[in-house]
Order: sequence, then structure tokens, then C-alpha cells
Amino acid sequence: GYAYAWGLNDYYHQLGNNSSSNSSVPVRVRDPDSPSDASKGLKATQVSAGQEHSLAVDKDGNAYAWGDNDNGQLGIKGSGRPYPYPMKVLSSAQSTSAAGPWMRAVQITAGDHHSLAIGTDGNTKAWGSNRDGRLGDGTTNTKWAPVPVAFNLQPVISAVRFDTSAGTNLTHVSNSNSVTVTTPAHQPGPVKVSVDYTMGGVGSTLTDKSLTYTYTPLGVLPQAGGEGILLALATGMTGMGGVLASRRHRRETHRLLHASHE
Repeated sequence: GYAYAWGLNDYYHQLGNNSSSNSSVPVRVRDPDSPSDASKGLKATQVSAGQEHSLAVDKDGNAYAWGDNDNGQLGIKGSGRPYPYPMKVLSSAQSTSAAGPWMRAVQITAGDHHSLAIGTDGNTKAWGSNRDGRLGDGTTNTKWAPVPVAFNLQPVISAVRFDTSAGTNLTHVSNSNSVTVTTPAHQPGPVKVSVDYTMGGVGSTLTDKSLTYTYTPLGVLPQAGGEGILLALATGMTGMGGVLASRRHRRETHRLLHASHE
């Protein structure tokens, strides 16, 4: 399971064996925690060689990089110097070089002064040189830490739950990124809304749990606490935009207020 490298290893240290000597035979990539110990090494499930840098993923999904970092292709923010042994890749531009959090990947690829990975969460990240827009984030600026690749995919909702009860009559609104769903019966009070969706309608199902819906006690009105309130859920690039009550619900609220005044 150890990672090995061979070939050019000049100033950029792309072999990861804590030296700058070229090698015509495979040499063991050093252990990130013990880079001076030649008897230890990095155990990996995947490796990738770039022009002057290298990448690897270990059995736990941790992403590592070493070699040239003049364009941030190692995902180590704030330093352009080369690294002669593996370093953990940051998870995002919001991470810090000292404390992480770190990139966890299922696949990783080293390009020409830039790098790409598919995270364990299914999202694609890119970092390094962004000449010609190779990072796919809609810009051409160099990135010293991973940024999301901006796929032009919209979330497609497949199911909605209120606590553990499923909403019914899920209907996609034509020519929009919205659906309508009928609420199940529930006791008055706030409930967590879970929205299942896929990006572009394909791939793994994701779940957004950021929404809350409040069941309002409506006195003696026929629909009070029962099912039948129609909700519209709007989607966006990063998740659900919100939950909006339908006109019918607003009419019921208005009737309640009117009744209380009487």
C-alpha cells in the first residue's frame, strides 16, 4: 500500500521523498508525520502525477500533495514554496493552513499547475493555476486553496418530509426551480423540513435540513393542525431558498385573526 515515485526530482521535489535528487528507480514517498524517516512512507489508494507536483489519497480519504506550489496547486494556502514530502490539502478557501479542515476525496487528479478532486460529499473542487479558466469556477484567478467547480446544475427535489412524515402530492412547477407539496397532519409548533434532491436530477440523493415550518393552531377552522396546506419550495444553486405558505394558508390565518377580534 505504500506510494512510490520516480523520475525528475529537482528543485520542485515532486517525488516526495524529502530530497531533490532525481531517481531512475522507484523511491518511497515519505510519511507526512515522519518525513525524515526513510523506513516509513505514505500509504495510498490512489496517486496522480502532474507536471511538477504530485497528489495522493490515503485509505481514509485524506488528500495529500507535494512538489511545486508556485500556483497554489498543492492546496496549501499562503505559501508558494515547493514541499519535499506530502502535505494535507485544505478543504476550501475558508480553511486555514495550520488547522484545516482538510480535503477528503474519493478521486484526485494533478494537471498542469492545477489540481482537481471529487470530495467524499460528491462535490468537485479545483485549485492552483486558473489560466484559461481551467478551475471551472467562472474566473481566471489563481486559487491557493480548493474552490467549488461551478457546474450549471440546479437541484431537483424528489421528496419532502416534515419531521418524519412525508409531504404528499409533490408537483414540479413548470419553467421554474420550484415544487409544491401538501403538508401532512402535525401538532402545532415548529418542525424540521427535510428536502431530498439531486443535482440536475441525477446522481446521489442529497438532503437539505436547513428549513423549518411552523404549524399554527387555527382554532376551529376545518384545516387546523391537519393536512392540506400547500407549500411552495424554491431551489437555488446551493440549496433550498425557503418555504412559502400558499394563499389558502394565508386566508386561514386571516380568518383566525378576524375571528379573534370578534
